[in-house]
Amino acid sequence: MPPKKKKGKKKKKGRKDDGELTVDDKYKKTLEEVEALKDHLAVRKELAHRSQSAGLVWKHHMLEAQTQLEEREENQKAVSSEMTRQYKTMQTELSLRIHQLETELERTRLQLDDTQSELKKTKAEKEEMTKQKNLEIEDLQNRIKKMGDKFLKIFLDNMEQLKVQIDEQAKGRWAERATMIQSENKQTLLEFGLHPLDI
Repeated sequence: MPPKKKKGKKKKKGRKDDGELTVDDKYKKTLEEVEALKDHLAVRKELAHRSQSAGLVWKHHMLEAQTQLEEREENQKAVSSEMTRQYKTMQTELSLRIHQLETELERTRLQLDDTQSELKKTKAEKEEMTKQKNLEIEDLQNRIKKMGDKFLKIFLDNMEQLKVQIDEQAKGRWAERATMIQSENKQTLLEFGLHPLDI
């Protein structure tokens, strides 16, 4: 039998004498790196998935916000348009009202001027009428006074005439009465036997 060769100590698999990795070690390392990369990729995928989900959520929020913003802008435009319309309508109505009030004011001023002129004319007419009436009253008072004076004169004249007539009538009556009394006295004297001439 040929003599057996001495086998040297087996070197560890995976390292060469110069410190380089063996193919198996490289393979294992590569597998580990691949696994690590897979894990890393899975984490990245999960993060990407989460990020994508979060992005979708934020995109949804952004779309909602954009929709709300557009709705607000539309509402603001509608409100602004309505306010502008109302303002223009109100401005038109106010302008029309101002014009109407100015027209009424001018008409009222003209009426006031006419009324003042009429009042002035009426006052002048009243003063003239009052003056005429006062003159008529004064004239009537003068006439009444003259008539009163005439009436008084007539009354006094009539009273004087009446007095004269009464005096004359009274004298006549007294004369008759005196004559009658003298006759009665004479008769009485004669009855007593006396003659009136003797007394």
